Amino acid sequence: MSQAGRSTRKMARDRRRTTNLILIGVLILAGILFLTIQNWQALGLGGGTVLVLLVLLRVLPDLLDKPIKRRKKEERRANRGAHAEEVVGSMLADLGEDYLVIHDIPSSYGNIDHVVIGKNTGVFLLETKAHGGKVEISNQQLLVNGKSPEKDFVAQVLKNTYWLRDEIEKITGSKVWITPVIVFTNAFVAPGKPIKGVIAVNKKYLPNVLHRRVNHDSGIAAIWDARQKIFKQLLGDQQNA
Repeated sequence: MSQAGRSTRKMARDRRRTTNLILIGVLILAGILFLTIQNWQALGLGGGTVLVLLVLLRVLPDLLDKPIKRRKKEERRANRGAHAEEVVGSMLADLGEDYLVIHDIPSSYGNIDHVVIGKNTGVFLLETKAHGGKVEISNQQLLVNGKSPEKDFVAQVLKNTYWLRDEIEKITGSKVWITPVIVFTNAFVAPGKPIKGVIAVNKKYLPNVLHRRVNHDSGIAAIWDARQKIFKQLLGDQQNA
């Protein structure tokens, strides 16, 4: 199955499940400590041991406060990312019969959000980002709100682009030109030239990018003829999931 945001939604669920398990474990531990303190005489514990247990019971919530908050933040980020992928996936569903869209492709460098094969426009790799604010390219750097993002988005996209090119070459026997695109669903993207061949665009202008006819020999006809084979090969075991 090719479904936008599938793996990112799963990531959010896994993070929530892990957080809940940690909280349950903490509650159980706190209960054990409380009962031990309540029955310290019957258990033959000394005053020093009881004092240590009291201190541990008191500081336990504080020790776990930051890790729990961090995990909840990561869960929210995954949910935002999944929603962004779903928004773009909905847009891609309207491209028409001259396009084949593949979502959520596992690669050697993390999942590829979307791959679009156009009958007349070639192959596009789309990486979706849910960041807000302003995105601009300055001195060959992609900046979000004037700062470098938490990850090198351009390097991430290029690694997946080269991986995808090699995978398609295994299927078709020829190298294909792939246009890498970073799509921001919530941010304003300042107009600018591609950075290392990677286009940064707001979702509003994504259709304009996907409808551009290529002006280079990229073997589009052969790629289009092999599109279903590419689809099946890229998704692999997900076909039956």
